[in-house]
Order: sequence, then C-alpha cells, then structure tokens
Amino acid sequence: MRLEAITWDRLGDRLAERLLDLEPADGSAWTRVALDGAPAARPGDLAERIGEALRVRGRPSLAVGTEGFLRPASLRLEYGHQDVESYYNGWYDIGALWREVFDPLGPGGDGRVLPDLWDPVTDRATRSPHARLAPGGVLLLHGPFLL
Repeated sequence: MRLEAITWDRLGDRLAERLLDLEPADGSAWTRVALDGAPAARPGDLAERIGEALRVRGRPSLAVGTEGFLRPASLRLEYGHQDVESYYNGWYDIGALWREVFDPLGPGGDGRVLPDLWDPVTDRATRSPHARLAPGGVLLLHGPFLL
C-alpha cells in the first residue's frame, strides 16, 4: 500500500471517479451516498466538492445535509444541550429524511427531494421548494451518525 498526501479537491475528484460507474443495488434510478462526519469535519464541503466533480463529468448530483432535518429545539433540547443520548437518538428527524429524501429516490420514486425541512437558527420550517434530481443522478447525504 502506498500512501500519498492529497488535497481536498483531489479527494473529491477521486471519489467522484469511483461514483461515476456505481449503480444502485436496489434497481432505482438514483445512487445514494452517505458522507458520515461530525460537523467539525465539514462533510458538507466534501459533498460539494464531489458534487461539482460529478457535474463536470456529466452526472447530476444533489448534496443534502442532515442539519436541515433537525427536530424543533423544544424536542431536541428537552434534556439540555449536553445530553449525549438525546443527541444520538432524538435530534434528527429520521422519518422526514426517509419520507422527503430517500423514498423519492428509491424504486418507484419520482426524484423530487426536499433539500431541508427545518432551520435550527430560526427554529422554523424552511419552506424550501423541492429539488428534482434527474435519473442517473447521485444523492450526497452528509452529516453525523449516518453509518
């Protein structure tokens, strides 16, 4: 095994190359990729780099962050800001992620994805419009606890 130092851009390019020929195992028209990482690791930056590298190569992509699917503060902070169990199990609206992101890109889906649902700063719904991912496109979901 040969190790070599690379830049973030080069890492994005290499991962995009690996994703170009990847086909969904479930027979759907869209590839779904998870980039798991704590907010400090900035997985969203890597998702954007990969997305841009895919677009340059002719494959559509959409980066969606789990931070757009946080539960309202009254629910996620019920046990305080420091409660580890609550952070792990209760901060993210997993049902909404499945309903608004995964299901539309699964077999029989229409490709209409809601990129975010909740703004944690204003603690209000974002009311963002749906984004359509073309068949053959790649979803790049980024955030913590994805694996």
